[in-house]
Amino acid sequence: MSQTWPLSQEANKSSGTCSVCLATRQLHIRDGTVHRHGPRNSPCPGSNLRLLETAPSAPTDGTRLSGTPSTDAPQADSIWSPTDSPLIKHIPKSSRSGCAAHLASLLRAATAQDEKAWLDLFSWGRTILLPPKRAGKRHNLASVIRSRISGFAPEHHPVQTAGCSRRPVSSSALLSQIITSKLEDGNIKAAVRILNSDENPSTPSEQTWTKLKDKHPAASKPLDGLPCPTQFASISVSELDVRRAALSFPTGSAGGPDGLRPQHIRDLLLSSVSGPELLSALTAFVNLVLAGGCPARVAPIFFGRRLLALDKDGGVRLIATGFTLRRLVSKCANSFGSERLRCYLCPRQLGVGVSGGCEAAVHSARRYLDSLPPGHIVVKLDFSNAFSSLHRSDMLNAVADRMPEIYAFCHSAYSQSSTLFNGPFCVSSQVGPQQGDPVGPLLFSNTVQPLLLSLESPLNLGYLDDFTLGGPAAVVAKDVSKIALVGGELGLSLNVSKCEVLSHDDFTVADSLLQSFLTTRIGDVTLLGAPLFPDPSLDKAWSDRCAELSRASSRLSQIGAQEALILLRGSFSAPKVLHLLRCSPSVSHPALPDFDRLLRSAVERITNSSLTDTQWLQARLPIKDGGLSVRHVSSLALPAFLASAAGTASLQAEILAYCDVPEDPYWKAYLELWSASGNDIPEPLPLKQSSWDRPGIEKDRTSIESGLTTILQRASFNAAISRHSGDWLQALPITCVCGVVD
Repeated sequence: MSQTWPLSQEANKSSGTCSVCLATRQLHIRDGTVHRHGPRNSPCPGSNLRLLETAPSAPTDGTRLSGTPSTDAPQADSIWSPTDSPLIKHIPKSSRSGCAAHLASLLRAATAQDEKAWLDLFSWGRTILLPPKRAGKRHNLASVIRSRISGFAPEHHPVQTAGCSRRPVSSSALLSQIITSKLEDGNIKAAVRILNSDENPSTPSEQTWTKLKDKHPAASKPLDGLPCPTQFASISVSELDVRRAALSFPTGSAGGPDGLRPQHIRDLLLSSVSGPELLSALTAFVNLVLAGGCPARVAPIFFGRRLLALDKDGGVRLIATGFTLRRLVSKCANSFGSERLRCYLCPRQLGVGVSGGCEAAVHSARRYLDSLPPGHIVVKLDFSNAFSSLHRSDMLNAVADRMPEIYAFCHSAYSQSSTLFNGPFCVSSQVGPQQGDPVGPLLFSNTVQPLLLSLESPLNLGYLDDFTLGGPAAVVAKDVSKIALVGGELGLSLNVSKCEVLSHDDFTVADSLLQSFLTTRIGDVTLLGAPLFPDPSLDKAWSDRCAELSRASSRLSQIGAQEALILLRGSFSAPKVLHLLRCSPSVSHPALPDFDRLLRSAVERITNSSLTDTQWLQARLPIKDGGLSVRHVSSLALPAFLASAAGTASLQAEILAYCDVPEDPYWKAYLELWSASGNDIPEPLPLKQSSWDRPGIEKDRTSIESGLTTILQRASFNAAISRHSGDWLQALPITCVCGVVD
């Protein structure tokens, strides 16, 4: 807000606009900089700096902030630029009908190939759904939205608005507010990532811009000789397909450069009045984009993304978010392509369209290594920045060969560079499938699949860009050389510093390329995040998990008890280690009781109580059985491994079809342990973990019930197991009901 008092006449001071908060402030006479302003203990960063008129302006043509031209910046971003202003998370019910009808009209105009309508569509969210100013009189949000719709006049280049100063809060209170906000959205995954991460967002700057450019190299292979999109018939999706795709976004998904979130589309589609009209217009728009109908000048923007850079070990880790409408179209294309190529990719490529592919790869590799014949080796291959290095010409030609129905869409998205927005900076994406594109993993896998199919190693599996080969040393060495050669032609290069060779201790590698790889003991090998054997690698993995739980437990004490219990139950307890339990032989591992003790301590801290052994036993039960669903990993290890091994048995057989390997010895030992515990081996073997887990739950429940000696204890337990009695444990917090955390 601008200052409300009159400027001093005696001081004869002039005024100007702050370059940060955009408020009108008095200036220092001596140098013309802005007076110090804002809260005393947290002044505005624009204090004592030059006013807005003399400060460097943000670029609008893809150049860097300093004004140095960016040679790789596309020209299309000059017709539209994103905004960093957050939008409301949910559209009020009373204004959903009007919003749906208005958005449907813009979609119909865009479908009619009106380029301005596309730009209006990109600006719709920030024009209609921007939160009202908090200062001054109170506003009815639904009325504000309706008035904006009636006077819709979008700005394709947003003008920054001054925000009001807020009372500073402590770091712990701010953390609690952010986590509560994510939980209110239903985005538990994001809340966990924020609570458990030490990575901080990198401020857009010259240094960050340089790192982003390194992550997105310029194209080294021209896009010449591509098939014409008009020679292929494009798929046409139904309203049911579009509705299913729109409702499949994870809860709390972020918006793209335009700020429009999947939740906004969901709110409008569920409107009983104008929802069908919007669905019809949205389906026509999706089919237009699938047919390659996005205008050429608009395509670099529509197929662009917003980049969030996180500082990581001197570099950056990127989180990319594309336009919600573009991701919706990609979801429809991916559903078609994954179904089309399911049989073509499996069992060599397990990262796309294969249920349980990761676990099957781990179990298969362990079985092969456990019986590794003399003279045989296994190699793990890693590519440098694989997704951002793949030549788009090869990728598009592969789409034309095996998925011609979505070629027009992929050609529209990838036949020219697209714009990546990081604050006021722009980076051009010219190589590989884009991060955050739902169809990206399918495009990558489809391109490299012929290479995987041409290899001769008996063990030959890929999980996206992670390749694992096993067989006679000479055969594997030949395949690795082929991957290096053909992969190089595709734009991929082996990251030798991360590639590994696994062999018996007495074996000597003769191939020069393999000699440059890391040599790893068989007992220390880890594949796709899971140690294969109960050796030091598994000890380290469980030690790390215990350390993570201990760190998370201390951080959970900084937030509310309800939020802490939701996060502990939903992520930091058994779900955090479920991949380890299902893939690695962790039964009876000495670290499991340590993990359970940390869990018990965390529950006691959150609930501010000291639990007896019986109470802790009940807390470990699922909610419907009267517990808190903080599962005991010691009792979960056996059913988790058995369920994973049984559920992927047929896929393992396909992977190991050319390998003479026996049955997994851990599977046999654990099945005998299951039988020795008094459980009957079910026939046929169940594929779901809940079926293996239920006998243990019933035993714990019986043990608890047998210890209930008083009428009050039995009544309390019966109340806890009654239907819907535990629903409150799964209810997400609502700030407007519970009060704002201060």
